[in-house]
Amino acid sequence: MSDQRLAVFALLSALCCSAQEAPKISNAEQEIRALETVRLKSPTKTEVWSGNVAEDALFHLGDGTVASKQDLLTHMRQQVMEDSLEMSDTMFSQIGEVAIFSYVFRRTHHDNASALIHEHIRRTLVYQRTGSGWQMVASAVATIPFADLESRPVDPKVLDTYLGVWIATPAPSTITLTREGGKLMAQESNETEKAELLVLSDNTFVIRGDSDLITFEKGPDGMITHMLFHDVGGSVQVYDRSITSKKSR
Repeated sequence: MSDQRLAVFALLSALCCSAQEAPKISNAEQEIRALETVRLKSPTKTEVWSGNVAEDALFHLGDGTVASKQDLLTHMRQQVMEDSLEMSDTMFSQIGEVAIFSYVFRRTHHDNASALIHEHIRRTLVYQRTGSGWQMVASAVATIPFADLESRPVDPKVLDTYLGVWIATPAPSTITLTREGGKLMAQESNETEKAELLVLSDNTFVIRGDSDLITFEKGPDGMITHMLFHDVGGSVQVYDRSITSKKSR
């Protein structure tokens, strides 16, 4: 892989994680949006949009694997699904003849008519300008977990048992849990914004866009003593309730 391609892949993750105020849409962005609209209209009809994909393009799939153009086209032709035409949370950057465009769209899988699967997906693409126009040279996708989850109501008295400052073990970071009405809010020590903990059950929570499951454990006296973050790989990050928090309860 060329040095230019390596640099491009390094930019992909940085662009996905850095939200910025959207500037005025340039001609380049309009042209690339138009190409992506064609693809969203007919995701499985690859003959409609594959002409704008470079022969040596690479596709980083949501499961972590990397596919060639031919591998991707074969896979897409076998799918039964539709994509929304709306592109939300868009980000665009141009470096010379290379442009990076990232957006979120909704996908519905129709593989099983009795169990439709709805996903929100972030697609980040690298386009390169050629003599005939823009060609896609790299793409990465990531499914946004719990994008449509509706939080179920929980007795505020139950939520109050989780409030306080939680300290990571062994890392020295903290998470402060507060309640705003019927919502449990979390704020990490290095963050300025709070995130809502969406309720799966009285004891299990998630954060929109994050795949971790958050649970709470009780001690022998029935008091909540640990907050656990379970990731998809099976590892667990443990947070202990701070001494100050214990004394205040």
